[in-house]
Amino acid sequence: MKELLIVEDDLEMQEFYKDMLQGEQFTVTLASNGEEGIKKIKEKKYDIVILDILMEGMTGDRLFALLRRDSQYKEVPVIMASALDEKTYQCFQALGNVSFLEKPFNKEKLLDEITKRLEGNK
Repeated sequence: MKELLIVEDDLEMQEFYKDMLQGEQFTVTLASNGEEGIKKIKEKKYDIVILDILMEGMTGDRLFALLRRDSQYKEVPVIMASALDEKTYQCFQALGNVSFLEKPFNKEKLLDEITKRLEGNK
């Protein structure tokens, strides 16, 4: 089982992720904000992290930057998810093993992106 961390402040989106990933080959952990996400990342190694970008307090892009600056977490695959346009976040591609999902998305798109990130594909 792959360990997956979802950092998402919207409770409906948390349920959406849980429903989509139920029955798949993942153990899903949820964090409600960036601060909680960092805490969970330091407590346990995750195979992949899905970040909401727009959150109160520490935003997803700020959390992503912190991960990429720390050698212990630098290689963790990340999927950024937001209702914002993908072009806004293309600059993060240079930081490696990251992709972007524009909300709303379906289960197939999410699973495809998770598979690509776990395989290290661009």
